[in-house]
Amino acid sequence: MFNKKKKNILKRSIYINKGYQILKNTIKRIQYLLKINGFDIKSNKTHNTLDQKFLYKQYKLYKKLNKIQQKKNKKEILNFIRKIDSLFKKNLKKIKIKLIKKSWKKSYIIFQKIIFLKNFKKKIK
Repeated sequence: MFNKKKKNILKRSIYINKGYQILKNTIKRIQYLLKINGFDIKSNKTHNTLDQKFLYKQYKLYKKLNKIQQKKNKKEILNFIRKIDSLFKKNLKKIKIKLIKKSWKKSYIIFQKIIFLKNFKKKIK
């Protein structure tokens, strides 16, 4: 009986901790809100809905990154990182507005951009 009670307490604790981890992390929180409203970025069922303009922007960012990395100019790299950070923050502001309005599809499209920018920044050295 005592072990069963301990197990239940442990399960609840894990459940609460997972919820806290989701709520304290902006990206995870947005991902969760989208998921419970039918837009799961990890699911193959949700269609990739990036707009053509952003696909072209991705191409330009990769091209610029390649050019900067070849030059190995630290100042230029730092400026490029600032630009990516600025785009990231701009999209976070946009998505917060869309989430408040419960515009799930638009939020999902913006979230795809946010994820791209987050992962893209990791590639910058």
